[in-house]
Amino acid sequence: MFRRAVILCLLGLLPCLAQGQPLRIAVASNFAVPLHNLISHYRQTHPSETDISVSIGSTGKLYAQIQRGAPFDLFLAADTERPRRLVEAGLTLGGEEIYYVGRLALWHPKSPRPDELLNQLRASPRIAMANPKLAPYGLAAQQALGALDWQQTPSAQLITLENVGQTWAAVASGNATAGFVALSQLREQRTPETNFTLVPVILHDPISQAAVILKSSPQPEKAKRFLAFVQKNSGRLAP
Repeated sequence: MFRRAVILCLLGLLPCLAQGQPLRIAVASNFAVPLHNLISHYRQTHPSETDISVSIGSTGKLYAQIQRGAPFDLFLAADTERPRRLVEAGLTLGGEEIYYVGRLALWHPKSPRPDELLNQLRASPRIAMANPKLAPYGLAAQQALGALDWQQTPSAQLITLENVGQTWAAVASGNATAGFVALSQLREQRTPETNFTLVPVILHDPISQAAVILKSSPQPEKAKRFLAFVQKNSGRLAP
C-alpha cells in the first residue's frame, strides 16, 4: 500500500514538475534568428511562459537526435519530410503542421551588383552551400545548380557545410565568396539587395517548413500554444 501511495503521489506531481521545465524547442538553423524574434515577442505576451530552451542544428541531425530520444517538446524543421517520418513512426502528437515557407538566395557580398543568378555563380570562385542530405536549403541549392547545369571548374569551387548557419558564417568570414542561404537570414541582417540574388522558385522544390509536437513532451499544451503563436506571427515577426 505504501509503495502504491508513493507512486500515486509522484504521478500527481508530474504536471507540476512539467510546469517548472522550460519549453524545449529544436529548430533548423535557417529559422534560428526568426525564432529568437518570435520568442522575444511571445515572452511579452505570455509572461507566465517565458522559460524556453532552444537547440539549433541541421534538420537531419535534429531528426536523428529525436529518433534517439532527445528530450524536445517541439521540432521546427526546415522541410516536411522529417516531421512526416516522425508522425509515421508514432513519435508525435498529431500530424505535421506548416509554420513557414522559406526562400533560397545566393549571398555574394564580394560582388555587390544586381545580376542574373548564373552570372553571379560564374563570378564566384568559392561557393558555399548546406549539405543536401541534412539541410533542405542545401537540397534546394543542389536542385537549382542542377537546373542551371552549373559545373565546378578550377576557378569556381563548391564547398559543402552542415547547415545554412555554417554557410552564412563561411561567407561572412571570407572563407567563401558566395553562399546559398535563407532569405530570412539576409533580411534579419538587413543585407543590401544588391548583395544577394533570389533563386527562382521554379529551380527547386518548395521549401515548406513543418513542425511537430513530440509525444514524449510532458507539456504538450504549452507546445501547442507556442506553435500556434509561431504559425500566426511568423510572416509578420519573422523576416
